[in-house]
Amino acid sequence: MPESSDDLQASCTSAFPNWFHQFDTLLPALHQRAFSSVLPSPAPRLSVSAAQSLYSVHLDVARERMSNVWEPETVRRRQKGMQELDAWLQRMPLSWDRNLQTCSPADILAFMEEHWLKQHHGSTLSDGSSIASPSGVNQCLSNLSTGFVQLGRVGPWTNLMPSGNPIQSADIAQYRKGYKLQAWRQGYLEGSAVPMTESKTFALVDYLDSMASACPSAMRRLTFERDIVMILLLWETCLRGNDCGKITQSDFFHVSGESLSFPLSSPVMVGDCIQLVINGSKTVKGERAAPIFLTASSDVCHSLLVRLHTYVCHRGDPSMWRFLFSPLTRDQSGFQDCRLSSSAMGKRIHLHLEQSGLYGGAILSSAALVQRPSPWPA
Repeated sequence: MPESSDDLQASCTSAFPNWFHQFDTLLPALHQRAFSSVLPSPAPRLSVSAAQSLYSVHLDVARERMSNVWEPETVRRRQKGMQELDAWLQRMPLSWDRNLQTCSPADILAFMEEHWLKQHHGSTLSDGSSIASPSGVNQCLSNLSTGFVQLGRVGPWTNLMPSGNPIQSADIAQYRKGYKLQAWRQGYLEGSAVPMTESKTFALVDYLDSMASACPSAMRRLTFERDIVMILLLWETCLRGNDCGKITQSDFFHVSGESLSFPLSSPVMVGDCIQLVINGSKTVKGERAAPIFLTASSDVCHSLLVRLHTYVCHRGDPSMWRFLFSPLTRDQSGFQDCRLSSSAMGKRIHLHLEQSGLYGGAILSSAALVQRPSPWPA
């Protein structure tokens, strides 16, 4: 009967014990010699202060690169949640030694009940009372969990491992489920977003047009024009708010594939067509997404391409700005050199809908996805 590999190795080891021992000892030395042969001679050692400065500078750059894993709005929500929890923990007696590095699931549960739920009760029940939505509770806890991981609290929290992540505990898992079931018994139902219709979208554009015409401030008129283009773009392209917010001048191309320069050399005519090719999206990472073709329609007031051309012309020197949609400066005298967040975009549209009397629970971000065929190639 043939020997197994283990039996064969055992018999070889017993027959040549010194050879196997020498091989195990020499192998690391051979690797070290191979590595050393290609490495340059070592540079003089740094002083402690120079080394600390080197690490400080380059770790800051590395952290900046690492932050690209998350969208800015996600980072903002996570930081806000952790800051709220930290401020709440600081109210506890000093002798309790409660902070973000020492808090337990019990602290998280008390924080949620005493503070967070009272600050975020935006979902109305059938009896008129309001509560925080289960999805909102889940998002808050998920943001806190990632925050704790970033602080080095990794792995499940247990009584034997109190340095673990307090969100990753049996108590918090049970709290999530219990809150959802209780909300359901109280009459809460997760509802789908109500899509906007084409007629309501165009009515909102007409309202903003009238507001811009009656506004004496040039900057405010430009802000209304920005919002009109934003609304028509969301409607016509099916883009998510976050993807819409990061559009830059370099994302527009001629149909031939050549880069498009703003402002356009001639007025937009009916039937003119350009490409919008955004640099990455939620579903496409690290490369440009499929092109979206924008064609000028005969309905000039509601034609995205016509309104885009007008807005860019009024925006001024293209070399002075990058993002198509940017927030206003604090004094509202111009636009900041950064992108408009999806949160700010949603709030602007919601405000316009309410002020125009058109709001009925509808949102624009789902309108194109539900009401219109996608312009993305199959």
